[in-house]
Amino acid sequence: MKKNRERIWSIVTLVLLGVAISVWATHLQDRLPWAANQEADQQGVAVAEIYVPEGAKVLEARNPQHIGWAGDTPLKIVVSEDGKIISVNFLPNLESPAWLRLLENAGFMDSWNGLTLCEAVAHPVDAISGATMTAVAVINTLRDDILQRVEAGEIICDDPIVIPGRSLAFYLRILATLAVLAFALLSYFFPKKMSSARLYLLALSVIVLGFWQGQYLSVSGLFNLLIFGINWAAWIIPLIVLLTFALPLITKKPFYCTYVCPYGAAQELVGKLNKKHIKIPQKIYRILVNLRPVYLLVIVVLLFTGIILDFVNFEPFSGFMLDTFLWIPMVIAGVFLLVSLFVPKFWCKYCCPTGYIIDLTR
Repeated sequence: MKKNRERIWSIVTLVLLGVAISVWATHLQDRLPWAANQEADQQGVAVAEIYVPEGAKVLEARNPQHIGWAGDTPLKIVVSEDGKIISVNFLPNLESPAWLRLLENAGFMDSWNGLTLCEAVAHPVDAISGATMTAVAVINTLRDDILQRVEAGEIICDDPIVIPGRSLAFYLRILATLAVLAFALLSYFFPKKMSSARLYLLALSVIVLGFWQGQYLSVSGLFNLLIFGINWAAWIIPLIVLLTFALPLITKKPFYCTYVCPYGAAQELVGKLNKKHIKIPQKIYRILVNLRPVYLLVIVVLLFTGIILDFVNFEPFSGFMLDTFLWIPMVIAGVFLLVSLFVPKFWCKYCCPTGYIIDLTR
């Protein structure tokens, strides 16, 4: 009887989430100035928000095939009279401000400044860890737009254009991420044999998947995947999503939260620093176990109403991206790490809406 109630509650919650995501998608589309009048509004936003020196020309690059976490990343490229790029800027888009801020703070958007358009196409630019999908979308959008203009004769290049290949750093990031996932899979299927290596897995999850790569799942990330589709070109996140939802259906055991999540790993490591943990009374425990569905319900309400459209600040995960200076996630991350000294993995057990969504699908 209890299991039937849980299944019914899971189905109802997932249906409500589906409806909420649909409403959220409508609100997101309304954020775009060109939703009603594309050409007129684009020009207004471009002039108002982006500085264009006298005599410079402006190119707008768009390609819906190149998507980041939340749709495509349209660009405005400002080019000087002598044909060199002054700036590459974001036009209004649906991407999370956290990823955009990370790229801007890291100097990524300045990578092409001072180059001619022909040089920009051939210029090697590495994606930024933590916002890889968005960075790759920007690179491909800029290159494809310039190449199309070259083919149309709008831009004349003296020398043949050679598209740069992937850098060594790119392959190192991929190999490091795959190595951690392989380590997690071994621990998942052979927990007893791998128990002595648990600390190493936790440390690698925090360092590689958290601070270095920024490869983690979140409510906003999952919702964006459902709305905008999976960017298979950035296949690490799709691989993590596939393992997260497919493995528990086959084995009946949780995978992501226990073996991959970098914040869950950080809490577990912190919890090991203190051997005297607080035992939560049964009455308080009954209240705490309802926090995750209540928190998710709050998010659903905010989705329905459109009050808040960016949920990065609702979870601690983007606290790993130190360059974004997102203080709310950093504070949340710090507070619950401190709490984990006394109640192990408090966020995971009683608060995490991402984990609750993953559990619902099981």
